[in-house]
Amino acid sequence: MQKKSETYSKFCEFKALVEKESGKKVKALRSDNGGEYISDEFKDFCKAEGIRRELIAPHNPQQNGVAERKNRMIMGAARAMLHDQGLPLHLWAEACNTTVYVQNRCPHRILGMSTPEEAYSGKKPDLSHLRIFGANVYMHVMKDARKKLEPTAEVGIFVGYTDTPHNYRVYFPDSGKTIVRRDIKFQEEKAMKCSLERELHLHADEELLVPKDELQDVDQPQDEVHGVEESTHAMPTIRGRKRLTEAERLAQDAEKVVGPPTAQRRQRQSPDRYTGYMDLMSKCVVTEPSSFKEVVEDPAWVDAMVEEYDSIVRNSAWEIIPRLEGKSVVGSRWIYKVK
Repeated sequence: MQKKSETYSKFCEFKALVEKESGKKVKALRSDNGGEYISDEFKDFCKAEGIRRELIAPHNPQQNGVAERKNRMIMGAARAMLHDQGLPLHLWAEACNTTVYVQNRCPHRILGMSTPEEAYSGKKPDLSHLRIFGANVYMHVMKDARKKLEPTAEVGIFVGYTDTPHNYRVYFPDSGKTIVRRDIKFQEEKAMKCSLERELHLHADEELLVPKDELQDVDQPQDEVHGVEESTHAMPTIRGRKRLTEAERLAQDAEKVVGPPTAQRRQRQSPDRYTGYMDLMSKCVVTEPSSFKEVVEDPAWVDAMVEEYDSIVRNSAWEIIPRLEGKSVVGSRWIYKVK
């Protein structure tokens, strides 16, 4: 749809298609008060077809929350797909169509982990043709479409699917055209590598920078200081357990898929002074006792109990009276918390 004025004709096409395929009738239509929905021809068509109109109040999109939420999910996924492969933003419509196509073939909890496509058509969808959005593809050029010494293959970018199975939409950056092809070869390894490297760089950029003139922690010996130029560095350990950063985890996953990196890249690390801080904090953390027997062995907790008891007596928190017959007595106990 190129213009909003095409809303009426597209809705008529959609209504005829879904009623023919599902055997059911459209009974209601909820929308905002946009001019494309409240035109005279739209109103007359809904009246003639017996479709109930539900127009939401102005500036209250929450009344149509299901549609608004779905639109937000589609745009979020399309934005991620475009930036993941570094594609131009004018391909947003292709990304949105691909998002809807894939989401209709993903299981949903509300459908009992079935897919919307299966719920609509009654058949399990074939997923063998799904590919990575934005992957480079190679296509053979037929003899009648090229000259003798021209290349026998051309390179494009995969940007979507069609209603016909195993047909793909391919975008050519040089000409700016998008065509439908079938017999093509995908370079998904390169697309996966690009995705992993981009995510790795994003997480690496989030690491803290250490100023060169900043002093190191006094608890850290000088021979354990690591520079930011090193490809690997020791990470803070807590009670003997080594923890990997998100960037290192992604680097390991990328190396398993596409092999080790071909060149070293400057990596950033958290300040080494945090190592001493974490060691100190691990020693300073006071565990909360769970019973009175544990408390009596710690003089600090005993002093805290005495102070609390003196405060209760000083403020007359209770009054001692004879026990009433036939009445249950509410017990009490010490609760130990670190504040």
